[in-house]
Amino acid sequence: MQYFLTSDNLSWIALRAAVIIVATTFIVRVFRMAVRKLGKDTIHLKFIKNVFSAMIWVVGFVIALRQFPNFADAATALLAGSGIIALTIGFAAQESLGNFFNGLFISMFRPFEVGDRVHLTNANITGFIEDITIRHTVIRTFMNSRIIIPNSVMNQELIENSNFCNPQASAFIDVVVTYDSSVAKASEIIADVIGNHPEFVDTRDEAKKETDPKVPVFVRALGLYGIELRASMWTSTISINFAACSDVRKSILIEFEKAEIRIASSKLIDPMLREQG
Repeated sequence: MQYFLTSDNLSWIALRAAVIIVATTFIVRVFRMAVRKLGKDTIHLKFIKNVFSAMIWVVGFVIALRQFPNFADAATALLAGSGIIALTIGFAAQESLGNFFNGLFISMFRPFEVGDRVHLTNANITGFIEDITIRHTVIRTFMNSRIIIPNSVMNQELIENSNFCNPQASAFIDVVVTYDSSVAKASEIIADVIGNHPEFVDTRDEAKKETDPKVPVFVRALGLYGIELRASMWTSTISINFAACSDVRKSILIEFEKAEIRIASSKLIDPMLREQG
């Protein structure tokens, strides 16, 4: 063991450096696993995890470099402090340094979290926050592709966060029924289908539960083709809202057919126009 640690043979030096790199890789993995066990994988934890992982890699690389006699003095100077600071500034200068500090601000003020659905107004990008590193933020789009955005750009964006403060989401269920259909029955069916859906969230406070309907259905307009009805489908998160609304629309169609309520369309009114003509 002593020979392995002190031998100046180039092959032994290279082997020691390789062992140090492998050990550094192991330490980084253990550190990242320990951070994940702290709890929810938040933006703050992800950023801290990536920053300290980078620092461990730098220290491991410098220690491996010290095994080579020609680089020992330089590596010692780096570990002493002044050298490592100069190296860090040189490496992270200009745009890289800006991305680091912008990532730090995002981590501190947390305008979004991992899993949040966001829309970047300026870039017209919509997707889910997946990760943040010391350089960039990763957004997963609805097409399951990843968009890599520098933190300096992300920190200056106008961000519409659908999960900020209140993760609940709502979407309109719009239905147009013919004038010869029962508006009361159509409204009752819409309210029952939405209110009984397993993903529906009742947003009324305790006082209003005694007076307000669970799912209010409004007559939005008396249109050319029929009576326009509107209700809101609330879910716990926006990620499940689209599928829940799809289920609701299918169920409404089935219940309308049973109750002989017709969905209005231009084809239904064409004969009326021809008769008037």
